[in-house]
Amino acid sequence: MPEYDRLAARYPAVAFDVFDTLLHRDVAAPTDLFCWMESHGQVPAGFAQNRIAAEAQARAACTPREVTLAEIYARPELAGLTPDAELAAENTLCRADAAMQAFYRRCRERGQKVYAVSDMYLPAGEITRLLARCGYPDWDGVFVSCEFGVQKRSGKLFTVFLQKTGMKAGQVLFFGDDRRADQLGAALAGIRCVHTAGRPLLPRYLPEHGSSAQKTMYAWLSNRAVEITDPQERFGFSVLGPLAVSFAGWLRQKAGAVPGGRLVFLARDMYQMQQVARLAGARDTAYLRVSRQSLMPALLMRSMTPPVLELLADTLPRQVLSTAEILHFCGFAPGTRLPGWADTQSFDLRTRPLSAPLQNFLRELSAFSRTPAGEPVRQSAAAVRAYLAGYELTRPGTFLVDIGSGGTTQRVLQELCGVPLRGLYLACDSRLREHLALEQAQVYLFDGQPAPLWFWMSQPLLEYLISEPCGATLGYRRTPQGPPMPVQDSITPPRTLLALQEGTRRFAALWAAGPHAGLTLPADAAIAPFLAMSRRPALQEAACFGDFWLEDGVRFRLAAPGTWNEYLRHPRQLARDFAASRWKIGFLRRLFRLPLPYDILYALLKGRGKTR
Repeated sequence: MPEYDRLAARYPAVAFDVFDTLLHRDVAAPTDLFCWMESHGQVPAGFAQNRIAAEAQARAACTPREVTLAEIYARPELAGLTPDAELAAENTLCRADAAMQAFYRRCRERGQKVYAVSDMYLPAGEITRLLARCGYPDWDGVFVSCEFGVQKRSGKLFTVFLQKTGMKAGQVLFFGDDRRADQLGAALAGIRCVHTAGRPLLPRYLPEHGSSAQKTMYAWLSNRAVEITDPQERFGFSVLGPLAVSFAGWLRQKAGAVPGGRLVFLARDMYQMQQVARLAGARDTAYLRVSRQSLMPALLMRSMTPPVLELLADTLPRQVLSTAEILHFCGFAPGTRLPGWADTQSFDLRTRPLSAPLQNFLRELSAFSRTPAGEPVRQSAAAVRAYLAGYELTRPGTFLVDIGSGGTTQRVLQELCGVPLRGLYLACDSRLREHLALEQAQVYLFDGQPAPLWFWMSQPLLEYLISEPCGATLGYRRTPQGPPMPVQDSITPPRTLLALQEGTRRFAALWAAGPHAGLTLPADAAIAPFLAMSRRPALQEAACFGDFWLEDGVRFRLAAPGTWNEYLRHPRQLARDFAASRWKIGFLRRLFRLPLPYDILYALLKGRGKTR
């Protein structure tokens, strides 16, 4: 705050308001502190309502002077109670403003006198101890309205402050957040006041409204996010952190409801979620390094009944792939050719029902895997089965955890294990219920219904942001002793992704150790900030996230348009790039660079005037 230092350097003394200037409470409103005390069992049920009523009655009786904490607790509504629990709660829920704390220290280093002036019912001694605990240890004086019977807003507390210190109004610069009590009150006493920002602003994309739980979490969050300078780490902390903690709470609830409840997180997109679940207290968890590609060899060994044939097609990338690309995906040696099929012949694996040529191709592919040319596939299939055996997926109480779409990986694992399995999903599309019953696949977001347009438009981005920062699992390598080891594609994760994931874990760790541990957002509130970003991204997010590389049989960038010079020379390339983009709103935001309502345009292009 260099401007604060330039102003303050001319004054021999600096004075501060306390609450919402030097200190911020980890609750949305002062009265929420009483609700927190009640919910944590520190006071009897009904305390919050009685405490509010007692203060109102005490103020009415003491008008016009400020009420004291002792007078509040002397009211019959709080009979038998002492202020000790409230004072302890203030110490637990108050946090220093980092910027103001650094400024306070610089004032001390310059040799200036520092004072605190506050309208408050807490006695000066308690406020002094509270300030010291939060990193403001040395004061030349603390002046509190309840001890002098006058308030800041009338200017009288500032007048008392000047009288007691023997200072002149022109020798003091005051800092406070309240325009009425601080600015006008100081002006009435002739003291100059610098208006401070008050409570830190909510990070981008967080709504200002919501439930009591949402407001509490966001107050806690904003008090800490302001200290994070890296924009990607701050995004992970403020947007993905609450979502991950909320989902982890739901997972723990589901696992805890069955004997021997156990969570098996599927790679790679549940990497972050397992870490957050552990931070949130989940004990029995595992991380299964599987992918549709790594499981494909074992699936090819199954009898090609109509259901397995359909599952085989669902396991392949939902792309247009050539015969050669499909053979590579299934684990055949490079250069292997399927007799009777040209390497360049392509199949559209997105269409359903399956075409007759595609069904014939898949049957012949399965049969071909049993010939000498299929030896690498058979070895890979044996390694898959050995790897899965070490995870005891059929153990009672086991839940597979995945980001979710159509439940394909769960269906493949069921086929390979030979028994029904249970899954817990972040979200789903309509395909999930076509193949898995409700008791087999429960869904967290959107009341368990298929996700809306905005989620699927940005789902590849979300999957990437929470995935393990490594390459896809390609298969498994036998070891002389012990289970097979996963073989992963080699990639170098971008620094921005690592920073974002660090922010997510940082939120989860701090939240689990904080005063509100156990409190989680409802599902709709937890996903809302991410959806807000995906619909109306800032240029910074669109540029950063759009450059990420994703894989789904083929590699592609999420939203990376070319230059206008290129598109003016080759107009058709713009249409091709836009069609290939997986985050089309991000593509448009980067292309035009202006904050336009691209989400409305996208909805019109999709033929949906209104979406959830």
